[in-house]
Amino acid sequence: MEIDIAKSLRAVVREGSVSIGARNALKSVQREEAQLILLASNCPEKFRDEIKLRRVPAVDLGVNSVELGSMCGKPFIISMLAVIDPGSSDIMSLREKEVDYDRS
Repeated sequence: MEIDIAKSLRAVVREGSVSIGARNALKSVQREEAQLILLASNCPEKFRDEIKLRRVPAVDLGVNSVELGSMCGKPFIISMLAVIDPGSSDIMSLREKEVDYDRS
């Protein structure tokens, strides 16, 4: 079953706990709070490299930061989002599409 990513994102932002933005998401990773990182396709490489070093599950959603912001119901761009608590959303099922850093 394929999940509706936009619906899941809105649910996790509304009902769960997230860190929005690359710097906030990286702080959550450093504090070992992040369960999953969601990346926009145009997320800067320096932030991707930090996630790679920390070996946190990450998913490239294949949408740009403007679209990711819109999907989250926010009026601004979002290049990275850390899921701390998924709440009642099914967003954690995206882990199946995790970025394979070893394939580079």
